[in-house]
Amino acid sequence: MDKWESIAERKIREAIEAGQFDNLPSKGKPIDLDIDPDPTFWMAHHLLRVNGFAPSWIEESKDIDAAIHRFHADLRNAQRRPAAIDEFRKRAAELNRRILTYNLKSPSVQLHKWPLDIEAEIQRLG
Repeated sequence: MDKWESIAERKIREAIEAGQFDNLPSKGKPIDLDIDPDPTFWMAHHLLRVNGFAPSWIEESKDIDAAIHRFHADLRNAQRRPAAIDEFRKRAAELNRRILTYNLKSPSVQLHKWPLDIEAEIQRLG
């Protein structure tokens, strides 16, 4: 036994070794992800999932990721014209506003997105 092993980890390990988890009814079956820990949102999440939708902040995250990808591709393919660079600055400002709005809606700081640093992007291009 490791001296750093917690009591809970030790108890679980001992139960596994004793075979106490071998006869569970769901052993070997996939976990049912349709069970929502918050029953007040279960029906809403279930209906969204069944019909191929996700919560708005997830859809927005996907849209922002696609917009960032398009932005980088367009910036790489652009000619080094001042008018094109100015247009990219305007698009980046709009995209950064979308990112900041998304960050306000997302349920966790871990899901936040970083705004674009347009000047760094332009410098990388040149």
